[in-house]
Order: sequence, then C-alpha cells, then structure tokens
Amino acid sequence: MKDKRNSLLYFMTNLLGPPILFAELFTTKYVVDLIQNFNPNAYLHILLLVSLLMLMLYLAGINGSLRAISVTNLTAISIYELEHSILNKTSKLSTALLEDPATKTKREKAKRLSLIDLLDQWMGVTVHLVTLVVLIVVLSCYGFYILALIILGVQILQLYLMRRMSQKVEAISANQTSTVRTINYLIDLLVNRNSIPEVRMYRMSSYLFTKMREIFISNFKQMHRKVIYSESLNFSQSLIMILLNGITIAILAMTIGSSGQSAGLFVLLLQISNQLFAVIPTLTRVYSDLVKSRLRYEDYRSYLDLEEQVLSDNLESTIKNIDAMQVQIKHLFFRYATNAKDTLRNINITIHPGERVAFVGENGSGKSTLVKLILGLYPSTAGSIQWFKGENEVLAHNLRQEIRVVFQDFTKLHRPIRENIALGNMDAFHDDSRLVAAMKKAEADYFGVALDTLVGPQFGGTDLSGGQWQRLAIARAYLNNGSLTIFDEPTAALDPYAEQQAFDTFMKLGEQQTSIIVTHRLYMSKFVDKIFLFEHGEIVECGTHEELMKVDGKYKKMFNRQSSLYV
Repeated sequence: MKDKRNSLLYFMTNLLGPPILFAELFTTKYVVDLIQNFNPNAYLHILLLVSLLMLMLYLAGINGSLRAISVTNLTAISIYELEHSILNKTSKLSTALLEDPATKTKREKAKRLSLIDLLDQWMGVTVHLVTLVVLIVVLSCYGFYILALIILGVQILQLYLMRRMSQKVEAISANQTSTVRTINYLIDLLVNRNSIPEVRMYRMSSYLFTKMREIFISNFKQMHRKVIYSESLNFSQSLIMILLNGITIAILAMTIGSSGQSAGLFVLLLQISNQLFAVIPTLTRVYSDLVKSRLRYEDYRSYLDLEEQVLSDNLESTIKNIDAMQVQIKHLFFRYATNAKDTLRNINITIHPGERVAFVGENGSGKSTLVKLILGLYPSTAGSIQWFKGENEVLAHNLRQEIRVVFQDFTKLHRPIRENIALGNMDAFHDDSRLVAAMKKAEADYFGVALDTLVGPQFGGTDLSGGQWQRLAIARAYLNNGSLTIFDEPTAALDPYAEQQAFDTFMKLGEQQTSIIVTHRLYMSKFVDKIFLFEHGEIVECGTHEELMKVDGKYKKMFNRQSSLYV
C-alpha cells in the first residue's frame, strides 16, 4: 500500500488489540478481587482500578473506530492499485497474447483478488493466533494445561479441515472464471447499444436468457455441493466448540469453587474461556478466507508474470529524420495460437520508401493480420520483418513512434474531442493550434464541435456518425509524425461518398511517406504503386493495376465483378 499514514494506522490498531484485551482481563480480575476482599480504606484503589478499566474499554472502542477508518481508506486505495497493476501489465503484453482466450481468463482470475482482504486476512490470522496462544498459555499457567491442549488440538484440526475445504471451493470458483466471462458476454449482448436492435428484431432475448440460465445452473450445482459440505462441516465444528465451551466453564467453576480460589480468578478464567471460544471460530473463518485469497494471489501473480512485449518510451532512440520507411518481409509465416493452420504462409514483400501499396483480397485472406505483424503487434511464427529509414534499421520496440494508422475498428473515445485527437501524440494535448490543424486536415472541423466538446452518448455527449468518428481517428493519425501510414479497411462501414472522401484522405495522409491501404474495394487499388492480392494466407498476384488487368487472373475477375455492381 502506498498510503503510509493509513497503513501505519492500520498496523498500529491491529497490534494494539491484544494488549488492550489482556489489560481489560487482568484489570477486571483485580477489581473483582478488591470487591471480594472489601476494605473501607481501599476506596481510592478501587476507584482507580475501575477508572483504568473504563479507560481500557474506551481505548478499545477508539482503537476499533480508528482501525475501521484505516481499512475504509486502504480499501479504496487497494482497488485502484489492483486495477492499475493489471492494466499496466495488460499494456505491456503482445496483442497476440492478449487475444488468446487463456490470457483473458487469466486476467479475469487476477481481478478476483482483493489486496486489502489479503492484507486484512494475514493480519487477522496473525493477531488471532497470537491471542489464542497467549490465552492458552494463561490457562495453562493456572493449571488447566490439559484443557488447553485439548482446545489447541481441536483448533489445529479445524484449521486443517477448513484449509482443505477452502482449496476445493476456490478451485471450483477459479475454474468457473471462463464460464462467468461467457455470462458477462451474453449480458453485454442484451444491453449493448450496438447489439440491442438485432437482438430485439430477431427475438434473441429468450435464447440468450436460456443460455445464461444453463451456464448459471451448471455453475451453481458445482458450487452448491461443496458449499453444503462446507457448511455441514462448519455446523459440526460449531457444535463441538459449544460442547467444549460448556465443559470448560463447568470445569472452571468446579475446580475454582472447590479450591477456594478468588472470585477474581474465576472471572478472569471465565473471560479467557469466553475469549477462546470467540477467537477460535473467528480464526477459523479468517484462515479459510486467507487460503482462498492466497490462491487468488497466485492467479494474480501468474498474470503479472506473463512474458511482456518489449516497448520503449525513449524518444532519443528514435531516428528523427523524415525519411519514408522501407519494409522488408522475408519467408513470413504466422499462426494464431487457437488455429490449427497457418493464417499467413511464406510472405515475401519489399515495400520501398515512399511507395503506396494496397493489400487486397476477400475477407479472411490474411490482409489485416499482416498489417498487425508490420505494426509489431504480433510476433511472427517464422520468418522476419525489418523496418528501415534510410540506412538505419528501426527496432520493433520503436515502431509505434514511426507509424500512423487508422484501423477499421478505430477507438471511439467517449471523452472530449481534445482527448480523441491528442491520443495520436500526447505532447500536443494542450497545443490547440496543432489539434485544430489536424482536425482541418482530416476535415473533422466541418461538423462544428469545439476541442473541449464531449462526444459519445454513453456519458451524455454529442452523438457522432460513423464518418465523423472516423474523421477524428484520421485527425489522430495526422497528429502523429510517422514515416509509414496504414489504412486498415478504413471504408468498410461508410457510404460511397464518405468512402471516396476517406480514400482521398488516405492519399493526402500518405504524401511523401510509405503508405499501405488494406481494402476489399478494388477500385481504390487503381491509384497505388503496387497491389498484393491475398488468398488463403498467401500472395497469389502482385503488380500495378494495369499489369494485373493484363493477366487473366483472380484480380481481374474480382475487379470486373465489383465494377459490374456499379454499372
């Protein structure tokens, strides 16, 4: 925890608990003994001891309140720290790893941890264990060592059984993380703005609810059996502890009564007995919770220990000249972790500085996957990609400073316009002139919104059309002074007029730069320097539009088929 003041207060209040408790117990004993052996000259002594006892009770109350305040503050901090550490780790993982379902499940498991609960459970086990041991030692010192050993033995057995049961229950909970993700996904389909129209038009709600119910019932049945067994075990243990408590009180009463010991001693031992049988179930419960939290902490550490993608924020390492980039791809293969076949096979491409190229082909042919490899978002399965500016090679971890890209699924940030654009270069966040210039270049200024206008209906901002959102994404790209420009299916969701505008923007955005456009609209490819046609993860044709039209191949057939749609 980074809040030193609240952390110090938390540890102090926890550590002060046992001393205050034992001070109360022994002060009560002395008060009772003084009353039993009443002496008219001891009024002042009795008054002082009663005042001390009241002070102890008051300090216990203050200590409890201060502890509650520290826990409340640390809870808020721990939630932030957990989210921050998971998000920070996520930002350092490769895109391919993030898209792996196993990684997504690991992340969900990591989010189940509560750092403050883990700390509080460790502290609770420590404090209650120390309290239990001291109480048993005091009981033994007064001759009840056999009883103390029986109580200690029962407690050890309880902790062992609860540890085994907690591990089994937590294992079930952890294994259900993937199905819980599925439930959350189905819920999102039912409430998401983009999916609601189709869900309602095709009456999908009933089906989705049924699927949710099936998964929920399956999870419930798995957990229900263990919970019943666990609660049965708790009930049995509670019954044993109640009987043991009664036996202990009876033994104390008969032993002390027959031996003529003081009433103060009986009160002390009776209070110790009551504390013992209050501490034992609390210790058992906290220990059970700690076992679960430790398993969750292992899941949390497992996510944080995933191999990171090397990224650098060192701008000094970036080559600062404005040379256009050259990209060399040699014998490249790529396969997604969840696929049985290669998505890309034996790709060999050289994109020269300042060249404009188009990746074309049917959906699923591998175009966008290759773009992600060129962007350094995926590591290749085999082969290599190299990036050059002039004679200098650009290292993969510096690529993000050299490339500007507009994705098909670009980010729609439901925040002010300023933030939407400045994501392209945060150094310009407060530079209104640069932000406005980027908006003008992208023609994002025509729909009349100021830089600090909130956009996006989710939080009450101005709603934008698909084309307007795309203009903001293009403005974001303009703000980044990269040497390679990539448009990845930029017109997939646009009308013909907006599509033409977007292509014109691509041509302007890529001026004096190396440019790649990924598209299945072949009329755009007429204006680039080279076309690469993809089919089933391979490049089957390559050349200019004129060259490929002279060949009676797949490109010509696709182009003629698309052209006939506009006649």
